[in-house]
Amino acid sequence: MNDSLFQKLSESIRLRKEIFLLTITACDDQELIGFKALLLPMGEFYASSPPPPSLQQMIMNHSEKLVKRKRSGTFTFTWHGLKVECFAEYFPVPIHLIIAGAGHVCEPVARIGKMLGFYVTVIDDRKEFANRDRFPHVDEVVCQSFLHFFKKAELTEQTYILLLTRGHKYDVLSLQELLKRQEKPAYIGMIGSRRRISGVFEQLKGDFPKERFDQLFTPVGLDIGAQTPEEIAVSIMAEILKVKNQTSGSSLSLMIRNYAKLGFREGEIKWNSFT
Repeated sequence: MNDSLFQKLSESIRLRKEIFLLTITACDDQELIGFKALLLPMGEFYASSPPPPSLQQMIMNHSEKLVKRKRSGTFTFTWHGLKVECFAEYFPVPIHLIIAGAGHVCEPVARIGKMLGFYVTVIDDRKEFANRDRFPHVDEVVCQSFLHFFKKAELTEQTYILLLTRGHKYDVLSLQELLKRQEKPAYIGMIGSRRRISGVFEQLKGDFPKERFDQLFTPVGLDIGAQTPEEIAVSIMAEILKVKNQTSGSSLSLMIRNYAKLGFREGEIKWNSFT
């Protein structure tokens, strides 16, 4: 891949735009093997050395099913009597994790988020907290008020938001802006004590009496007895994965334990039928 194509691909990923990398992997014409191009779902085709228009159109037409399904795959077609095989590699929009509040819990959460492949944004209104020295590996560090940030932040079903702010008034301001928006994120998690959470809900109910708060998870995280910032981060990210993957979050050993109680033979039959 040449520099211009790589830069275009990197820019799309940075801007959180889904894109396909197309590569001709086999062809009767050896000169075409290795040809690469980029295709965006809206139909934009980019190649550093454009192919003949008829070949480009054939590639785009045969990519259509993969584009609609948002999956990588291989397709073949015949162009001017030549058999052409092409591989389309799908680069999806990275799931966006927004962490509001750059305190001590934020650091391990951000690290785990990056390990899991999330696009991580850290937002705080204090320069001594929201800076690259503290968060060198995240994708974005924003020093701005929570209110202004959440007024304009892009929200989709791929957005996961964590409110780890230093006080309940900042939670309220952030949630007020988020709940006003027509777009809804997949998840909003808020850290805090019962008293803090109660105070937040009391203020929000007055402004949003019909809101069900379906996407608000508080206290945040799964119950694993977390104490340290690192343990709390594991608890939080486990809950986010539970929501993202639409699973129960229960221990995988529970089912086999229940089957074991039935006795080896009967339990084995039930387990095998499940797996």
